[in-house]
Amino acid sequence: MKAYYASTALLIGTMTLASAQTPGPDSLTRSLDDTLHLNEVIVRGYATNRRLLETPASIGLLGRRDLNQRFGIPTLVPALNTLPGVRADERSPGSYRLAIRGSAIRSPFGVRNVKTYWNEIPLTDAGGNTPLNALDVRALGRLEVIKGPSGSLYGAGTGGTLLFSGLSVPSGKTSVELSGLTGSYGLYGNGVSVQTGRENSALSVSYNHLQSDGYRDHSALVRDNISLTGSFAVSPKRTISVLGLYSDLHYETPGGLNENQYRANPRASRPATATLPGSAQQQAGIYQKFGLLGVSQEYRWNDRIQNTTVLYGSTTDFANPFITNYEKRADQGIGGRTITQFRLPDGPLPTTFTVGGEFLRNVTVDRNFGNRQGVPDTIQTDEELTARQLTLFAQAEMKLPAQFRLTAGLSRNNVSYGFTRFPVQSTNAVPAQLLTRTFDPVWLPRVALLRTFGQRLSAFVSISTGYSAPSSQEVRPSAGGFNTTLDPERGASYEVGLRGSTRDGRLRVDLALYQLGLHQTIVRRSNATGAEFFVNAGRTDQRGLEGQFSYDLFQPGLAATTHSFVTLGRLWTSLTLTDYRFRDYQQGNADLSNNRIPGVAPVTVVAGFDFESRPGLYAHLTYQYLNPFPLNDAGTVQSDPTRLLQATLGYRRTWAQRWTADLYVSGDNLLNQMYSLGYDINAVGNRYYNASPARNALAGLRLGLKW
Repeated sequence: MKAYYASTALLIGTMTLASAQTPGPDSLTRSLDDTLHLNEVIVRGYATNRRLLETPASIGLLGRRDLNQRFGIPTLVPALNTLPGVRADERSPGSYRLAIRGSAIRSPFGVRNVKTYWNEIPLTDAGGNTPLNALDVRALGRLEVIKGPSGSLYGAGTGGTLLFSGLSVPSGKTSVELSGLTGSYGLYGNGVSVQTGRENSALSVSYNHLQSDGYRDHSALVRDNISLTGSFAVSPKRTISVLGLYSDLHYETPGGLNENQYRANPRASRPATATLPGSAQQQAGIYQKFGLLGVSQEYRWNDRIQNTTVLYGSTTDFANPFITNYEKRADQGIGGRTITQFRLPDGPLPTTFTVGGEFLRNVTVDRNFGNRQGVPDTIQTDEELTARQLTLFAQAEMKLPAQFRLTAGLSRNNVSYGFTRFPVQSTNAVPAQLLTRTFDPVWLPRVALLRTFGQRLSAFVSISTGYSAPSSQEVRPSAGGFNTTLDPERGASYEVGLRGSTRDGRLRVDLALYQLGLHQTIVRRSNATGAEFFVNAGRTDQRGLEGQFSYDLFQPGLAATTHSFVTLGRLWTSLTLTDYRFRDYQQGNADLSNNRIPGVAPVTVVAGFDFESRPGLYAHLTYQYLNPFPLNDAGTVQSDPTRLLQATLGYRRTWAQRWTADLYVSGDNLLNQMYSLGYDINAVGNRYYNASPARNALAGLRLGLKW
């Protein structure tokens, strides 16, 4: 079967394997499956399919334990935040924001400046937008996070790349899992997952439901997700794979509060003012239906040449009643990606060549209406936006003498937009006119050199370039109009890294030091009504140090021979130090050069303890700390420090090698801190704060059957 169905996902900091296989007679089997030595981990980033130790890039990995067991709440946010250099926010339930080695000032909501793929099928559309909130973490088995510019192989973007995989499928087995959970603030969820594996096929189908009343007034959420993945070996040389996703999501948006409102009542939604109604009065929220269908073919001509080609189509039905208007949007996307690899292993310098291309196209029809307490009123604008992206790329990976490995890549990127505004009045209407914005093609090189020192230590240096055109939500912002003057971001990253483990594999370390310089950095602004628009902010320097460390209290594999009660005892921590600053940035008459970039904490520490035992008892403890950071470009407002303690305690047992039960309880914000998981950066009216839940808990049960 294809490599991505193998159980090989691992988090460096916590070293956990993403195995979807059911445990054996006791939980010992799962503990051993979930623990591998560093030099055994295989990653897909940059099409290497090599050991992580031999990959010259900063890559964070999350396995099924990290995604589905460590935190009880089924959301990607807390798992992503265990990785250094990665910060995920949730301004309101279902409203995700993600920054990878970058600033949150560009992403008021959603995911921008980051490319995402599910088994080579693009999830990021031609307009640069990613529906991360359309995914359910319970259907995921693995996630790789490439940090920093990766345009040499993945196209436009200076932030990074996410590579998703679904649940692994045990060969020759069929398994069914039922799950349910309930918790504070009306939280309720259930799901069913079916996997079946045969000699030449693997199929996985999942349905998951989640709903919550929300901590704040007007913050309820309802989400239903269906995912289907399949792989079929139709011949010894050809494998066909399919991916189907559907998400139906609705969540209410309570809106930001100013500091006085936040301190007085953090559970309140944005109140009405003398000129504007409140969030609840206008029924502000998001209604989003997203569907994607993709097909891929892997063809192996021989043991040296193979090609993977994918085609997909997507559709989005989106509605957003806001305080000042009611937006309805329909989006259709198509695209494809092809990659061919040529391996020349027998020469004096064994080399692998990778060449390919990616084409994305989206058509968006967008209409704005007046909002009369959650009901669309008179039409205000009728617009159509077409986005196109074309990327061509080539990469060579060469094994050199003295344990060196050289990687060199180059891509050519084209991005263009077409915009038409149609008349909405029968008299004195301006005729429809097509406006275009085409950005000059850009060449993006990347060079990396790695050296291994034995089987347990490696070091690398890399230089990579990035290019990020304005997204469709930035050239056509909620403030209205079509911005023809907004320029793309350009950047270059310089990085050195070191990763390794001790001889017994108990201590593991991953360090990276980088400097990312961006030109024409895109930042967000808001007008008096809260509608957004974007401008270029000169130049930024972003320096950082990232570290992951883990230590096993017991030697991996020792439990198999000693029959000890404890099968896993692990301490781990992730550290992120940043110094992100504006350069050459003038805002009106104010010179903001040398100010810290808002939304990025100078110090982030995440630490945890993982425990598993032979009888099936397990526990996870996680602590997060962020020191204060600026909330506006001027640096006049600072966030509160974040101190977040989370814990999960569970018992998992297998009977007759077929039935499995997993009962768990989980607590969040156990220190009962008042904090905001997602701030509104540069917020108009100083409405920076979106309060997150106080101390809360949930309980869940998973029942599995395998035959």
